Amino acid sequence: MLYSETVNKIDRKERINPEEGLMLLREADLLEVGSLADSVRRRFHPDGIVTFVADTNPNYTNVCDTECLFCAFWRPAGASDAYTLTIDEVLRIMKTSFHNGATTVLLQGGHNPEIKLDYYIELVRRVREEVPLLHLHAFSAPEISAIANYSHITTKEVLEKLWDAGLRTIPGGGAEILSNRVRKKISPLKIDADKWIQVTREAHEIGFKTTATMMFGHVEEDEDIIEHLERIRSLQDETDGFLAFIPWTFKPRNTFLEKKIPREISGDRYLRVLSLSRVYLDNFNQVQGSWFTQGKKMGSISLHYGASDLGGTLYDENVLGCAENKLRATINELVHMIKSAGFKPAQRDTFYKVIKYF
Repeated sequence: MLYSETVNKIDRKERINPEEGLMLLREADLLEVGSLADSVRRRFHPDGIVTFVADTNPNYTNVCDTECLFCAFWRPAGASDAYTLTIDEVLRIMKTSFHNGATTVLLQGGHNPEIKLDYYIELVRRVREEVPLLHLHAFSAPEISAIANYSHITTKEVLEKLWDAGLRTIPGGGAEILSNRVRKKISPLKIDADKWIQVTREAHEIGFKTTATMMFGHVEEDEDIIEHLERIRSLQDETDGFLAFIPWTFKPRNTFLEKKIPREISGDRYLRVLSLSRVYLDNFNQVQGSWFTQGKKMGSISLHYGASDLGGTLYDENVLGCAENKLRATINELVHMIKSAGFKPAQRDTFYKVIKYF
């Protein structure tokens, strides 16, 4: 009875509650929940257009004092392969990517106590001055919190200074699972779920647009996924500051969690969580499919399970590369993924506005 009532609610464009979301995640047939997600996607995108962005994802430092157990990228200060790029080096990477066709740079890095606030402010200003047509999408909520701690100011003050320097969008990284039970197990030194929400709320109130992510397939339970979705749906109700939701899966290679979780989750589980996310997040315009963690074939399939965007080309990517995830895609490959699934490809900017049709 609960299942049929839930389906009827979705058909009537009514919001489902956590109990109904949990039931869909656990009990619904994959094809059925995929069909529900597809109907919600068509509600938001009736024209059948699927977008992507030409972007690059460099990392300015791998030194990090947060030491997350799921991350293969971080290094302690003084490690033989630890690095911190100068602003000139970061700009050089950005300029090369821009000349190769990138319109957005997704810039993130480790929580490095040696990097001062002036570094971040100068970096934002110089990107605006030297590569004005390249959009800087930078510094996730945990980075903002770390910068504030190292600088002995509030996260709101950091955000205001970045806004004044010219930053306008912030990536939704560092969310992992917004359940404190989970975070204590996989990232006990990182900000908790409440702090992530607080920093993101502050960013939205200042005027930033952000994304929201979810990294799943490790120690979380179904209830944790629902908690995550409920938290960001509630914040979107409050601020309308999220541009998109981006779920992706844990890559265990070379992480401290690899012995406990040696294998990645199945494609079935990925599609089930993706579909549930599209149905649950009724106030999000975009939900992204992950060819990058799931492979290009699954990237195409994801478009029939609620995804309306395929992310970016990721010209430079190091975080998951350290977990031996080496997938890359050209614009032509992304166009092919979208067309082969029966959709109309379009290149977008960071704000999800179409800049070119194919």
